[in-house]
Amino acid sequence: MHQILYPKGFNKVLMKGVMWGMAGALFTPAASHAQFGRAEFSDAGDFSESAIMRGVTATQAQCAAAANTAWAATASSGAECIKYWKAGFGDQPVKRAIVFFHGDIFVGVSKTSQTYLDLSNARLQKNAEDWARWLGMPYIFVGRPGTHGSSGNHMQRRRIDESVIISAALDEIKKRHGIEEWVIAGQSGGGHVTSALITQRADIICAIPTSAPSSPRIRWEMMGRTKDTTNSADSYEPWKFVTKEKVNPKLRVFVLGNPNDKNVFWASQTVMADALQKAQIPVQVLHGEGTGPDAHGLSNSSRIVAGWCARDLGTEEMVARAGKGLKG
Repeated sequence: MHQILYPKGFNKVLMKGVMWGMAGALFTPAASHAQFGRAEFSDAGDFSESAIMRGVTATQAQCAAAANTAWAATASSGAECIKYWKAGFGDQPVKRAIVFFHGDIFVGVSKTSQTYLDLSNARLQKNAEDWARWLGMPYIFVGRPGTHGSSGNHMQRRRIDESVIISAALDEIKKRHGIEEWVIAGQSGGGHVTSALITQRADIICAIPTSAPSSPRIRWEMMGRTKDTTNSADSYEPWKFVTKEKVNPKLRVFVLGNPNDKNVFWASQTVMADALQKAQIPVQVLHGEGTGPDAHGLSNSSRIVAGWCARDLGTEEMVARAGKGLKG
């Protein structure tokens, strides 16, 4: 049996269910609650299924008055108030930080996980503190638009606006904390965000798209569909926009997934690795044992690999460590 390389104390917390909403299976939405209008933004955050389905609206003033927020204003994709939780930061600017993007929260009407419904700012802050301690690096957890109290519409995920808005939020967070370099990782739908940001930013030195539908189209076509499970046919295809000229010269990408993933098919994940290799951008494909009924969940492994890369472990060493076993 392979040795699983988890931080000290990790399994104990895992049993308590810290993986709230992060396995991130991708499911088809039911009828939208848009007719009821978006939920109103609050500092405490609305972790209800209704808010996920309706979307959340915020003003810049509301955003500025709340804690752990970044007003993400864009020229093409509107503006949203993005919530985030950080740990491992001091009074001085931080050169490098890890940021993690969670998987999809909506998995069907009345199917939102109880761990997500029970969330609070305090629990998310404690989770960020735990990961910063385990990884030994400044760490940030970002609520994707329309989730975890962030304003926006989660039902529009995997379209270009989602990653553009998140990128604008990273710009604000970067200025606020003096960050120079990002290490980004994301599970499932958050892995799609990770792949998308590779095509949009030049300050990323490590990226770990995990269980990631880097081609939503390949995934939906393999499902026998004519559009994404969000019912949109214009999902962003990051692999088509990879260019060496746009990325940081130090960028290393580790495409992490389970070849037996029954939710996000392997071909829709590895297409990103193929595109990066063609563009002569350093990339490695890592295998992990995904958890859950679809063998899909690798959110914890995603952050562990991000920690290795953030600490400048060599690529060969990272591949060797991954080969000893990554699970969940």
